[in-house]
Amino acid sequence: MKVEKVTVSVPAGTLAALQRVQRRLGKTRSALVSEALAEWLRSQAVPDADRRYAEAYLRQPERAVDSEATAAGAVAEWDRWE
Repeated sequence: MKVEKVTVSVPAGTLAALQRVQRRLGKTRSALVSEALAEWLRSQAVPDADRRYAEAYLRQPERAVDSEATAAGAVAEWDRWE
């Protein structure tokens, strides 16, 4: 795989965190940044509608009472097995 060299600026805290992970995993800084960037690019491939749904769910998760009410409403329409 052909690689290109780039220069980027990151906040000092981000670099320090990267260096801690680098030491723990025994990988190069380039390898870690490449992996992180590749993962971020993959995450951008998620359809916008799916991403908006997930972001909204994280902001306001479904409450158990809402799920129970939805399930009860669906089951109420079923024929009894008696």
